[in-house]
Amino acid sequence: MSGNSALLDSNIIIYLSKREIPLSFLDQFDDHYISVITYMEVLGYRFRDAKEEKFIKEMLGVF
Repeated sequence: MSGNSALLDSNIIIYLSKREIPLSFLDQFDDHYISVITYMEVLGYRFRDAKEEKFIKEMLGVF
């Protein structure tokens, strides 16, 4: 990793899916990373609805 990178944890991904953090938050970083543990934690999260689940699965698909 070099430059302006972000290692996202499960809370950030969940907050993004709930719109508690705006997606524009990610614009300040050139690269985005998640750990395998974060990936598994997010997949194990209890989604409040199908829209949130779809958002998270699409987001994880980027990694």
